[in-house]
Amino acid sequence: MRTTITLLTALAVGLLPATAAQAQPQPGAPGLKIKESRHRVKAIGPGFVLRLSKHGLDVRIDEERFGDPATGNPIVRQTIDLTGLTLRPFECRNGTYTIRTGTFKRTWRLSQLAKRPLPYTDGFATSAPGIFTPFLGELDGTVTDADGRTLRFLISDLVQEVLTPDGFAATAPIHGLFIDERGRVRDRISLIGRFNAGPGGQNPVYGIEDRGTCRQTANLPYGPGSENAVVTGPLFVLPFSAPVTVPRDH
Repeated sequence: MRTTITLLTALAVGLLPATAAQAQPQPGAPGLKIKESRHRVKAIGPGFVLRLSKHGLDVRIDEERFGDPATGNPIVRQTIDLTGLTLRPFECRNGTYTIRTGTFKRTWRLSQLAKRPLPYTDGFATSAPGIFTPFLGELDGTVTDADGRTLRFLISDLVQEVLTPDGFAATAPIHGLFIDERGRVRDRISLIGRFNAGPGGQNPVYGIEDRGTCRQTANLPYGPGSENAVVTGPLFVLPFSAPVTVPRDH
């Protein structure tokens, strides 16, 4: 699945050509809307509404409308206990944070079994062979910084993918807050990956928009082409190297 291997396996080594990437805005996948202010996020997807603030992460799912029930594919749920795992720390503007306790709740429905176009790698196709319409991740727990202070973190990790005869589109947003003992937001994650390609994967356009304070790169375990991907801690945005833009209004 999208982040399980990233959380639990070693990193791969490879080389990715960047000729298909363009650092310009593109629409991403239909069916997912993101409304964002500095410390609040609202995501409306197919059959769910997610709200994130420093007060909590609230998710409402309508099971009859979640994803595309017409496919007959079931809703899948999984909870990963993050406590005690050795995970890549979050590198942020105001600190480096290591997960100490927490859970990663994941809910998804596959719309179809199909391969995503290049530069999605064969290794990623093996680990995630289905098109997520959608994937909904909720992370809640505690981290410690370099001085040993404990903060709470709340993170949403979403994917919406649509594959039709007209092409493939994806939106992959990660939003999160690191909250200190006084209830103040010390750092925030705001990374939105978008991908659009024509029929047969022609003319792919992809990029990542960053409005937050937490971003790094890492080699992912999906074979050649998955190194130097934009990540935040143990989570990746797109499973390959992609250009990043910082909006002027940030």
